[in-house]
This record gives sequence, C-alpha cells and structure tokens, in this order.
Amino acid sequence: MSEKRTLIAWAVAAALGTVAVWWLRSYLNDLAVLAQTDRAAALERFRTRGLPALLVVVGIAVAAGATLMRQGLQMVNSTRDDDQRRDRSTERPPAAVMGWMMASAGFVLAAVPLALTAVVLWLLTRA
Repeated sequence: MSEKRTLIAWAVAAALGTVAVWWLRSYLNDLAVLAQTDRAAALERFRTRGLPALLVVVGIAVAAGATLMRQGLQMVNSTRDDDQRRDRSTERPPAAVMGWMMASAGFVLAAVPLALTAVVLWLLTRA
C-alpha cells in the first residue's frame, strides 16, 4: 500500500512541477516582451515576482534530486554486502549499476538548477 501512495505522491509532484515550470516559462516570456520597451520595470518585476517562483522550482528540483541520489546510494549499499561475499572477478550486480545511475541522475537534477540559479543571481547583481 505504501508503494502505491509513494507512486501517487511522485505523480502529483511531477504534475504540479510541470505546471509550475510552464507558468514560469510563460511569465518569463512576458517579461522578455516587457523588457524590450521598459528594461527597468521588467527587471524589478522579475526580482519581486519571478525570482521567488524560480527559487521554489529550484528548491523542488533540489529536493527531488537529493531524494533520488539517496535512494540510489541506498541501492548501492544494499548490494555491497552481497557483493563482498562473492568472488571479486564477477560483474557488479545490476542493482548496484542502477543505484549508481540513480545517484548520478539525482546529483545532476540537484546541481544543474543550483548552478543556473547562481548564474541568474550573479547577473542580477550586475544589472
């Protein structure tokens, strides 16, 4: 039963995240049009409305990435005990490979939005 609830929670989070990203993208497009006529107003509007929404989306991405990375590393650690009992000349178990893939994907999912947000904040300090 808990697996079903987890799957439903992830599906709801994915749907809400998709809507949030779509809204943010359309809002940024509107700001880009405004910036062609009034750059200062567009910048102030982004700082007061766009940036908080962007930070929420980035926070969700970081949380999802951290969760995915944690679950991947748990898979790797759970296979490590079994792997230590076997001969070292054999291949890694598929669960360990999948765990490393999940951990890597989680790291990218968390790191890329943080890096891009840092660039945006740096550019805002220069404007």
